[in-house]
Amino acid sequence: MYSPDPGSTPTSIPVPPQPAEMARSTRPIETPEKEEPKQPTPSRPTEPRIADVGVQQPQRKPRESELVPGMQRPMPEEELFEWTSAERPYKKHNRQFFTTIFMIALFLSLIFFFAGQLLTIAVVLAVAFLIYVLFTIPPGEVTHKLTTYGIKVEKNMYYWEEMGRFWFTDKYGQELVNIEISRFPFHLSLLLGDIPKDTMRLILREVLLEEKPEATPYEKMASWLHKKIPIDIES
Repeated sequence: MYSPDPGSTPTSIPVPPQPAEMARSTRPIETPEKEEPKQPTPSRPTEPRIADVGVQQPQRKPRESELVPGMQRPMPEEELFEWTSAERPYKKHNRQFFTTIFMIALFLSLIFFFAGQLLTIAVVLAVAFLIYVLFTIPPGEVTHKLTTYGIKVEKNMYYWEEMGRFWFTDKYGQELVNIEISRFPFHLSLLLGDIPKDTMRLILREVLLEEKPEATPYEKMASWLHKKIPIDIES
C-alpha cells in the first residue's frame, strides 16, 4: 500500500474539468407576430340637412299661451322655400295621336247616337276637345311656396293640417310630387322643375309621411285602358 513520504509535500491530482451543460428553458421560443395593416374604415356619407338645401329657417318659434295653458300663440306666416315649374306635365304629340283621339270619339258618338244618348255624345265631344287643347297649348309657369302654414300654389293655400301622405311619380320624363289633401281636389300634383327629388323629399319628410297609396278603382281602370288602347303614340 502506498503511503506518502512524510518529508514531501503532497501534490493535488488535477481533475479534468467537466463540460458545462447549457441551461435549457422549458418555455417555447416565442416568435413575434406580424401585425396586419389596419384597413381604413370607410367614412359614412353625411346626410344632408335642411339648411344645406336652401330652406330658410323660421325666425320665430312657437310659444305657449300664458292665458290658456296648452294652447300655442298664433304665429305670422313665414316663407321657407320657393320654386317655379310648369303648371302641368306637357308633351308635344304628332298628328297620328290626334287622329286616333278623333276616331275613338267618332266611334263612341256613333254608338251613343244609335242608342239615343244625345247628351252622352256631347260629353264625348267635350272630352275630345279638352284633350286637344291640353296637348296643343303649352302650359304656363307657376310659383310654389312652402311656408310655415303649408304649400301655396299661386293664390291657392293648402295647409299642413289638411295634408296626408306624399309620393313621387314620373310623367313624360318629368318628376312630380303628389300630396294627399282632405278637400277637393283631394290630390295635389306639383312638378318639381329644376328641384332635385331628394331635396323635396328631405323637406316634406319633416312634416308628412312618404308612402304611395294603393291605386283607386278609377286609376286601375285607366291603367287597363291605357294598356289595351295605347293612344300615347310617340311624336
